[in-house]
Amino acid sequence: MNLDSWVKFVLSIVVPLLAAIGIGSRRRVLRTEIRENLELVKLLSEDEILSTHTPARGWLQGKIAIDVARLAGQRLGNPKKPIPWGSVVFAALLAVGFGIWTYSLDHDGFVWYSVFPALVALLFLISIAGQFMNRELPTSEQAGLPVGATPLRSGSAEEEVAGQVQLAASGANTEMFADTGQIGVALRFIDEMRRGDFELALKHADNNWLRCRVQSWLWNNTSSFGEDLTELGSLADSLVGVREPEEVWSSFVEVEAASFANAWANLTPDDTGAASRRRRMSRDCDLVIIVPLGKSGGYFVMSATALPDALTILMRHDGEQWLVANHLAAALPIPGFPPVWWNVNDPAIEALPEG
Repeated sequence: MNLDSWVKFVLSIVVPLLAAIGIGSRRRVLRTEIRENLELVKLLSEDEILSTHTPARGWLQGKIAIDVARLAGQRLGNPKKPIPWGSVVFAALLAVGFGIWTYSLDHDGFVWYSVFPALVALLFLISIAGQFMNRELPTSEQAGLPVGATPLRSGSAEEEVAGQVQLAASGANTEMFADTGQIGVALRFIDEMRRGDFELALKHADNNWLRCRVQSWLWNNTSSFGEDLTELGSLADSLVGVREPEEVWSSFVEVEAASFANAWANLTPDDTGAASRRRRMSRDCDLVIIVPLGKSGGYFVMSATALPDALTILMRHDGEQWLVANHLAAALPIPGFPPVWWNVNDPAIEALPEG
């Protein structure tokens, strides 16, 4: 066996061995780092300020989740477009063809016009290289996110994992998103109102809310129903209780349905989310914050943040189910003529005489 054969034999054994040792050492380092970070998470959990008022624990837990995924051999990183092998093979054949043509022209010596097929062959080679480069798909759009918000969905698997861990660490109450939960009922109410199904949405509304809506409508139409508060009160009781007179009820439903459908037209279910932390206002009332998400897929914030176009819905539990109690403020509306919605700059309240 000559020297060259010995070198090949040694390399065939040593190179895989070194690679295995390198992989093994990296895995050991990763395990050690995960173990140390888990201990650090426990320490952070004991610190009230860091665990409650900062995303530090969530960041570290997200890193641990990513490291565990790498240790388990999961593929991470931005998703990539598949390689168009048909185009690659076609370009390779053309590159070889023009290369052979160039070689045949220069076989007996260089000729200047061989530059043209050579250039074409080079361009095809460059196009082949381009098929393997910059294949990362663009990440999801983050335009419109509030300042300081972090999207839950992105094109990066690392960010996806970290975002989901951060959401879990934030204390999100997923039960509220159930069909019978506060958020689930509020979202269904909004969707039905958006589609103009006013009477269907009333199944998810508190009776006090309906009474105040009727009173607001009657108060805004005193030119048709008169200004006698006793008569207006009797008419409101009839509309709320038995939906009569039928023609008056139909007019009320038509106006209200059009108003809500126009106001909430952009709050589509796929692009609408809600704050995940429970906000109790009283023994039986919770405040739900509805936010348009756009194409962000959701986001989380860890400090006081202004949420553009947010909608606050007060939910009340009547002992059996959650119902919409107020869509304008964080307090129960007070019936009357006009009713009090606790909404700043309410035109009906502004028009009242002083004192």
